[in-house]
Amino acid sequence: MRLSHRLVLATFLTSTLLVPATALAAEPGGEAPKAEDSSAGLKGFELMLRPSFGGAPSDSPVTFAPQNGVRFQGDPGALMKGASPWGNGFVGQAYVGYRFIPLMSAGVRGGFRSASGSNLDDGSTNLSRTGWDGGVYLRFYPAAPAPSVSKYVDPWVSVGVSYQNDKQSFQKALPTSGGGSVQGDVALEHHAVSVPIAIGVDYRVTKFLSLGPSFELAINNPIAGCVSTSAAGFAGTTYCSNTEPGKNFVKAETYLAWNAGLDAKVTF
Repeated sequence: MRLSHRLVLATFLTSTLLVPATALAAEPGGEAPKAEDSSAGLKGFELMLRPSFGGAPSDSPVTFAPQNGVRFQGDPGALMKGASPWGNGFVGQAYVGYRFIPLMSAGVRGGFRSASGSNLDDGSTNLSRTGWDGGVYLRFYPAAPAPSVSKYVDPWVSVGVSYQNDKQSFQKALPTSGGGSVQGDVALEHHAVSVPIAIGVDYRVTKFLSLGPSFELAINNPIAGCVSTSAAGFAGTTYCSNTEPGKNFVKAETYLAWNAGLDAKVTF
C-alpha cells in the first residue's frame, strides 16, 4: 500500500510540474520567432509607372531621298529635307508583369511620348510630334541574391522589344494640279521595331513599394516610313518607303530615343 501511495504521489507531482510548462510552450509568447522572409516584395505581380523627360533627334526619321533617277514635282517641305524643329518632351510608360524569382521578371510594356516643335521657314505651321509603343520586357535584379543589399535598394537592368509609332504632323501650302496651291495637312509616320534598354536603382520604401531614378535608351529600327497629304476638296495621297512608288523617294531612318525619370514599382 505504501508503494502504491508513493507511486500516486509521484505521478501527481510530475503531471503538476509538466502540464503548465507544456501549456506555456503552446502559447504565442512561448514560440520561437519566425525567420523573416527575405524574398517578401521581391516575387509576385509587378506594376511599374515611369513619368519621365526625354527626346529623339531633332530632325525627321522620315526623309525625302529620291532614288533610281526618280524626278519629283513639287516641294516636299523643309522637314523631309533635313530641318530640325523638334525638342524634348514628356514621356510616360507603364509595365505590368510577374517577378518569377527575385532575380528576374517579365511582362508587357507600353508608353507615350511627345515633343516640342518650332515653326519652319518654309511656311509650315502647327507642328506636332507624338509617339507610342507597345511590347514586352525582361528585367534583371542583380542585387536580389544579397539580402543585406536588396532589403534596402533594388537595382535593375531591362531589355525589351516593342512596336514604335512616331507621327509628325503640320500644315503647309500644297501645290494643285491647276498650278496653284492650297493649305493642307501633312503627316509623316515612322513605323519601327524598337529595342529599349534601361537601368534603374530603386529604393525600397516598404517591402512592396520602391521608388528610384531610371534611364532608358531605345533603338528604333524602321519597318516603313509614310507621308500623307490631305486638303479640303482634294483627294489625299499616301506614299510609303516599303511600297511602290513611294519607296523610290521616301526613306525611313534608324534613330535613337532616350528618356530619364523617376519610376514607382509595386510588387505583390
